[in-house]
Amino acid sequence: MQHQRVRSGFFWFALFQSASAFAYQAILYFLGGGESVERRLTTIMAADLVGYSRLMAADEEGTISRLRDARTYVIDPAIMEGGGRIVKTMGDGLLVDFPSPVLAVRAALLIQRNLTSRESPQSEDRRLRFRIGIHLGDVVVDGDDILGDCVNITARLETIAPAGGICISRAIYDHVKGKIETGMTWLGPQSVKNIPEPIDVWQVELDGTAPGPVRLVGQERASIAILPFQNLSATPDQDYFVDGLVEDVITELSRFRWLFVIARNSTFAYKGTAKDVRKIARELGVRYVVEGSVRRSGDRLRITVQLIDALSGAHIWAERWDRPIADFFDVQDEITRRIIAGIEPELGAHERGLALAKSTDNLTAWELCHRGLAELLSFEAGSQATAEKFLRQALEHDPNFALPYAYLARHRYALVLWGRAADVPVAVKEGLSFATKALEIDRRSDIAFAMMSLLLTVDGRAAEAMPVAEQGLALNPNYAFLHFAHGMAAVRLRDADTTIRAAQNAIDLSPHDPSMFAFKTLLGIGLMLRGEPDDLSTARMHLREGASFERTTYYPFIGAALLALRAGNTDEVRIWISDALKKFPNLNAEYVRAAAHPFYEGSPYRDYLDRLIEQGLPPGSSV
Repeated sequence: MQHQRVRSGFFWFALFQSASAFAYQAILYFLGGGESVERRLTTIMAADLVGYSRLMAADEEGTISRLRDARTYVIDPAIMEGGGRIVKTMGDGLLVDFPSPVLAVRAALLIQRNLTSRESPQSEDRRLRFRIGIHLGDVVVDGDDILGDCVNITARLETIAPAGGICISRAIYDHVKGKIETGMTWLGPQSVKNIPEPIDVWQVELDGTAPGPVRLVGQERASIAILPFQNLSATPDQDYFVDGLVEDVITELSRFRWLFVIARNSTFAYKGTAKDVRKIARELGVRYVVEGSVRRSGDRLRITVQLIDALSGAHIWAERWDRPIADFFDVQDEITRRIIAGIEPELGAHERGLALAKSTDNLTAWELCHRGLAELLSFEAGSQATAEKFLRQALEHDPNFALPYAYLARHRYALVLWGRAADVPVAVKEGLSFATKALEIDRRSDIAFAMMSLLLTVDGRAAEAMPVAEQGLALNPNYAFLHFAHGMAAVRLRDADTTIRAAQNAIDLSPHDPSMFAFKTLLGIGLMLRGEPDDLSTARMHLREGASFERTTYYPFIGAALLALRAGNTDEVRIWISDALKKFPNLNAEYVRAAAHPFYEGSPYRDYLDRLIEQGLPPGSSV
């Protein structure tokens, strides 16, 4: 039938505008004799009739008549009252230009409310209902027409809105907050077609249109706001210390690429106000909130901090520190580091828990990543294959998402680390390829830098691995796994002091890290390399700790065996090898040589590695 057409013609047109905006400007420039094109900032509304083709098929003349009346008595008057200008119509859709965000949202509310009232006598399947999207942005003006990404984004916002509802961007939300009479529900950052970055979306609350749940879509990161801490001291002159502490926490958390951290200017607007955490989180568009307080009494400070899941109201983590005020800046740096060491690992664990609790049939790319990482960190039999499945599914959702590539690199490293790689060189090569791809997508990915460095070290290329780790640490000195990668490269380069320092940094930065066994093992190996008498006894202690974890690798067992062999304690060597084989039955000398030997080559322990066979380590041909 002639009216059975695709309802999204308007959006194809908007998409064409966006895709050709740059070329179009160039054409205008040359056709206009070199004159620059006109640009301006404006508020755009896109409205589209829901089920237009279905309505026309059911009652062609009636639908046309009712739509004409809706324009005459509801839509056009509301647009006129808001000072809007209809840029174009597309049969079942409108593109409207407004002078301000507030006027645009008020007009949209008027349209939806009046249209709902007008259509109420109709049966549910015959009612005229519009979806409306509103965005503020820069446009190119071409006579009476407008072009540019702003138009495309507005059209995408309209598609997110429910039938009879209104969706707005963060740019609109920031302007209308507190200036309209209805509430707004955060829907989370939404990944939409042909827009490179997710759009932060709010749904304007209307009777009859249930707000959607807060959700993470596509490659969206966990979102967090650090609220101004309360100054509970007797004098207000400590505000500068309290505010400085919060600013530092915001800055340092922002270095983690998997976290979306609200800027200081937004959070400090709540300073001195009564804190309803759930309300603030909704207004800022975040799931997690950090709040705290600082109290000074004499020459001591007490700092308390808590991390809250604002969606559920649950307290995820809390800590308190008491410190003498020797030097304010030293205390500020130390507490900042302690706060980061508490928040980042706990928040990551919470995100993994959320992903594990959700049905696997309904996971976003972000949730698939964390589900994959949770499987990866479980170290159970079969978990590595499951982890890879989830990470590859995340890439199917979004092939331009850096995080699953970085985690796939970590997956390959884990196969080597736990003696589960069928072919170590192949696993390393694949891991390096994944890390390279992640860095091509996101040149600031701290996880990708860590994995690139670790895999280069395993490949015997520590001289290349060291600057990679250092580049990553320059971007994020708070990421424990990057310090671990730095230390592993230092082992291969026989730099004992750097190894020890890197391992201790990793332990301090993430005291409850799932990879603590690896951090402890690295510290033990660093002390082995330095070789002082006191170091060796301490190294034995740390290696024993590394081996004691339920989810550990064979590295601490081999390291402790090598240490005992150098000391001439062959009975202890046999015990370590026996314990390693109980935990890793397929472990053999050939695999250790391929996967672990690069860490020891050039060290005093090189000549002892082959002698482990004499003490019970199977020579083997594969794992």
